[in-house]
Amino acid sequence: PQEEPQGAASRTETAGSMEGGFRAFAVPETPKAHRPSSKILTERVGIALAGLQDWEWLSVVRWLYVWSWVVFIWKLVAPLLNVMLAWMSALMGDQNFIVILAFTFAAGMVLFMIPPVPGPPIYLFGGFVISGKCPFGFWWGSIICIILCFVLKLTACAVQQSLIGARLGDWKSVRQMCGVHKPFVRAIESVLRRPGLSFGKCVILCGGPDWPTSVMAGILRLSLVQCLLGTCPIIVNLIPLTLTGSFYLRRSESEVWTRAGNLMFTLTVLTSVIFWAGMGWAIQNEFDTKLEELTAPKEEFLELDWLDYRATYIAQRCAVEWGQVPKGVRFWYGLGALGSVIAAQFLFWRFASCVGSFAVTDDIDELVWYGKDGLFKLQGLIVIGVVSVSGLGLTVFRCWQKKYRLKPAAEAEWELKGMEGTWKDR
Repeated sequence: PQEEPQGAASRTETAGSMEGGFRAFAVPETPKAHRPSSKILTERVGIALAGLQDWEWLSVVRWLYVWSWVVFIWKLVAPLLNVMLAWMSALMGDQNFIVILAFTFAAGMVLFMIPPVPGPPIYLFGGFVISGKCPFGFWWGSIICIILCFVLKLTACAVQQSLIGARLGDWKSVRQMCGVHKPFVRAIESVLRRPGLSFGKCVILCGGPDWPTSVMAGILRLSLVQCLLGTCPIIVNLIPLTLTGSFYLRRSESEVWTRAGNLMFTLTVLTSVIFWAGMGWAIQNEFDTKLEELTAPKEEFLELDWLDYRATYIAQRCAVEWGQVPKGVRFWYGLGALGSVIAAQFLFWRFASCVGSFAVTDDIDELVWYGKDGLFKLQGLIVIGVVSVSGLGLTVFRCWQKKYRLKPAAEAEWELKGMEGTWKDR
């Protein structure tokens, strides 16, 4: 037979490889008995919709509630915090400079004790209040503000670690919930227990969220002195952030001050990104070098492991599937989740039409709470109302679930009493 030209053979091989590549994206073969019989949808869409039936819809809907409320709180905390800081600034008025320093420090300590409140707004507040009211001049006020905020940060970390974390660490349920016996937290603990100013230790203490990081250090029974030492490099992030607030005061004097403020804010973001990236590297490096040590069981964690097993056993016995939930409960549970998602999405994408602008430097006496030119516009009030009412759907489901779980939970508790000794001896 006549030989196939080399070019034709090449084209055949290429076509074969392309066919094999496209085959990887093809819809997998499905038995005819399980194929959707809809004449409206294509086979691919029908199979995809049929696969949705295998989803754990109770978990999906629960997470819809959670992330919707996370977005809702995240978007509203900033304007409300600005209102509070502006009110505090007006409250100080023409007070003595020492009184202003004391008030700023006390207010910062109170805010640091609230878990969702981060440190940056406090530093910005100190920057534009102290720098503008310092009797020794603007630059001396900025220096005093940096020192005050640095001392405030270390003091807040000490209080969170020694007075909150150390007390919570006495509760086994808290230690189990925080996962101090899990490899991830054990890796963080291994990094933080190093003395001195190691890179990993500093980036975790400086880059981690303020309240959770310090409280976790207390729960882990870490050295307070060593943790404060590792927190000291926060000064490289605190200086530009504080100066951002200070320069904001003088933005109307010259374009130079506006650009200087933007530069300081950029440096703040840059140092924060370095801290966050360093955290990821430090934890991963710990896993790479000490994986066996971090995953090996420890006798000191026996009680916590038992609590994990106990919680998992009870959860399995009390597990509920979507089909077991009454239709009425499912309706309100799903409707509430849908309302929360729609409200959160609207607030996220149309924030300006829901919430007005109010800067920390604005006059608190001119604040209008609601209305067309107010802090909360009509759309914003509707969003708040929808989110509040949507929570009733979750409440309905929780009440039904609590009643449903009473009997299997009691049976599981009884069974676990006889299993505890045998399980711990293994």
